[in-house]
Amino acid sequence: MKRNIRALVTGAGTGSSGNLIRALQSINPRPHIVGIHNDQFVLKMSWAPRNYLCPEPDSGEFVTAISAIIKRERINVVLPTDDNYVKALSDARNRLPIEFLLPRKKTIDLCQDKYALNAFLRRRSIAAPLTYEVRSLPDVDRTFGRFSRGGLLWCRARRGTRSVAAMPVATAEQARAWITLWRDLHGIRVSDFTLGEYLPGRHFIVQGLWRSGHLLRTETMEVLSYFAAGNNPSATFSLSNLAKTVEASEALEVALSAVQAIERMPSGTFIVELKESVDGTPCITEINAGRFPAGVTALLATGGDNMVETFACAALGEVSPRVDPKAPTVERYLVRDIDSLPMVLSPAELEQDARRADSARPNKQGRRLK
Repeated sequence: MKRNIRALVTGAGTGSSGNLIRALQSINPRPHIVGIHNDQFVLKMSWAPRNYLCPEPDSGEFVTAISAIIKRERINVVLPTDDNYVKALSDARNRLPIEFLLPRKKTIDLCQDKYALNAFLRRRSIAAPLTYEVRSLPDVDRTFGRFSRGGLLWCRARRGTRSVAAMPVATAEQARAWITLWRDLHGIRVSDFTLGEYLPGRHFIVQGLWRSGHLLRTETMEVLSYFAAGNNPSATFSLSNLAKTVEASEALEVALSAVQAIERMPSGTFIVELKESVDGTPCITEINAGRFPAGVTALLATGGDNMVETFACAALGEVSPRVDPKAPTVERYLVRDIDSLPMVLSPAELEQDARRADSARPNKQGRRLK
């Protein structure tokens, strides 16, 4: 019997919170949903029926405020929407009045440091790009020399989201200029940068849901295009505007092996991002532990395959894994753009649109085809 879900969604009013709230609203019976945000203007855009202005997650007042909201609204499920909320909830989990379906604190801290995670994976022979930390600006030349072949390297900050400070660089001079710019304009320390192998292949996202070591659900998606790619010096972005569900067994197995290497008994959600190397090997570029992806959640919550519902039920102790949690779902496409709701399309819908376009196309005599 499904218990009454009373969910709290952080970052209410953002796109990622909207995806989660719409997924929750599709559950029958509909849950009680509460949103929180520290910005009163963003909070006004929340899809949640009830909303609270709350301190920033890294403030000293956050734990007291969210505890009061959880008690007042009788919350039993919390869905964080970004790494700051994940860390705040993880660090305070023993001081909050409910249990969370979250990975261990040690896991979250490891995954929020991309370089530490990369080193962890490579020590265990799990596919990840060769990467070195930048210790100082003069160190950049020596780091370039540690890569055996020429071509591009990937320069990025070891912490942060949405491809912050990420850029392909061809020379040490370019890397130094890029790092210096971010140091001087944004205060990111030189030692917070890494230089790594550039991966030119396909971009996969593997979303997994675990509870007490049991894999409940997975979904593998391929990012086909990015927001503002033409205006971004890296030509990529962590947010997609076109993605689709795919069957990619090698990427899936690499992702699952990484999660199980990090946690012997995984619990919670894990977003594993991978890109293919020159030889087509899917390599892990990062893992976001404890939340759903900001961009492609709509692909996880369509039809009878609502991973957000599975998460909420699992958080309440109602575990009903698929017979085969790794079985691929039906192929679907996700289209997103600024100021519009995400749209999920099936191949049949796209084919139908293509047939309509063909029927409307004039023939050589300029007459419409019937």
